[in-house]
Amino acid sequence: MKTSLITVILFLTSINLKAQYYTFDASTNSYEDLDQSTSLNNTMTWHNPHFNIPIGFDFTLYNKTIQKIILNSFGWGGSLTTNNKGIYTLLIAYGSDIVDRGYNMVADTITPESKSDISYQLDSLNHKKILKIHWKNVGFYSELADDSISSDYVNFQLWLYEGSNDIEWHFGPNRISKPSLCYNNYSGTYIALFPTFDHGINTVLGKGYVLSGDPINPEVLWVDNQNPHHINGTIPDGTIYRFRRKSMGIANHSLSKIILSPNPVYNSFSLILEDKNQIVQKITLLNVHGQVIKGINSPNNKIDVSELSNGIFYVKLITENKTFYKKMVKK
Repeated sequence: MKTSLITVILFLTSINLKAQYYTFDASTNSYEDLDQSTSLNNTMTWHNPHFNIPIGFDFTLYNKTIQKIILNSFGWGGSLTTNNKGIYTLLIAYGSDIVDRGYNMVADTITPESKSDISYQLDSLNHKKILKIHWKNVGFYSELADDSISSDYVNFQLWLYEGSNDIEWHFGPNRISKPSLCYNNYSGTYIALFPTFDHGINTVLGKGYVLSGDPINPEVLWVDNQNPHHINGTIPDGTIYRFRRKSMGIANHSLSKIILSPNPVYNSFSLILEDKNQIVQKITLLNVHGQVIKGINSPNNKIDVSELSNGIFYVKLITENKTFYKKMVKK
């Protein structure tokens, strides 16, 4: 049975978001299929697709510059990441459980009978390149599994712009006759952009942008929990969403300026500060759910964590004017 959407827990305000953010607008225009695209699935049906997509130029996503983007296979047919594992940026282009309409549910196997092509194309406008990723005629897993017939479908594209580093969604023709099956009992699909996702614990670190409400002109939420924030209904043919990247010109205080040593931690750890003038005033230990498990008001050279069980924790560090978060592995 297909893996359902990962339930992510959103916590820890990301310090890097003080350096840049995105604005949002919605518009309409006629939808056009790509005319010279390169197929990723090459006539093969797909279920939880996984493809490396070359961007064709340097693209900055939040504060990370990338040359490829990955259509990830962890259960969202429309989710893209900057890496296969570890910590990466997560871009949810279409957060419903989509599948190739030619997929054989009975045999549960990949066959050369695709009805839903995933492709990409590199175009240019005003001497700047645009990567266009195209999901054509894709179905919905639950709707197909219901009777082995795929009646409902959507078409959409994701565009990445060179130079401006904007991100644009284009939505095309669709048929949604069974919304409860297509959207897994939600009101609509899920579209989001999160700066930091920890693959190891399936958790988003920090708040992110999520679209909610009216599919023609959705509200942009800056949230720490994905549910129940979904689009309310089917996004009409010709709708365009755009996240415009905007630099605030504020210094980026990297998480690397404070180091936990050692890490993994056995009984205790020390703090190594690259900025010798920086003073840590308070330390708080959090579990993977963002719950406080220990507070240290007067941190000394050695932080004792011998009483903690083995696992992953987060260390919140407050200095005179900044807040940092560090991942800690206890062994």
